[in-house]
Order: sequence, then C-alpha cells, then structure tokens
Amino acid sequence: MAEAEARIWSIYNKEQRLVLALSDEPGEVNFSKVPDDDVDPVECGFATLQCYDSKSEPEILTILFRSSDLEDFLDRMLNAGFKVREGRPKPSRFARL
Repeated sequence: MAEAEARIWSIYNKEQRLVLALSDEPGEVNFSKVPDDDVDPVECGFATLQCYDSKSEPEILTILFRSSDLEDFLDRMLNAGFKVREGRPKPSRFARL
C-alpha cells in the first residue's frame, strides 16, 4: 500500500508575502536564518514548518505554541490575519529569491 502524500500549506502575510510553508508531518521548525547560538531544535508534533520571514517568526511561534493541533494552528493563523492556502508556494510568491 502506498504511503499518503504529505499535505502542504503556504502562509502569506497581509502584504501577500510568503512567510511560512508547512506540511502535516510531525517535525521541526526551520527558521528563516540560522540562529547565532547553538540551540536545540524546536519540534512540533503535528507539522514541519519552514519560515521565510524573520519578522513574522515570533508571532508564528506564539501561535504554534498555543495550538493543540494542525487545524487549530491554521485557524489561529487565519484569525491573526494571515492568508492560508493549501499547496506548495508558487515561485512568484517567495518572500525573497
């Protein structure tokens, strides 16, 4: 039996800039830049996240830590004013190339 393919979402800020991509596979938070200090990875039990905007990261992490599951996280992101689109980010929508 074939494994189910991961579902992916792209998250945009109010300016339509890509700030986050995530999948429904448990994993880690990958920050937009490498931390200055050696830090332990931030794990997530319901998603793997790739941040693209360091200015949005604190708000994203706050929402993540308050969320009980993926659906709750996506709902909270919508309520915070982010645009949530299912699917991989489009190259023309990258926050920076």
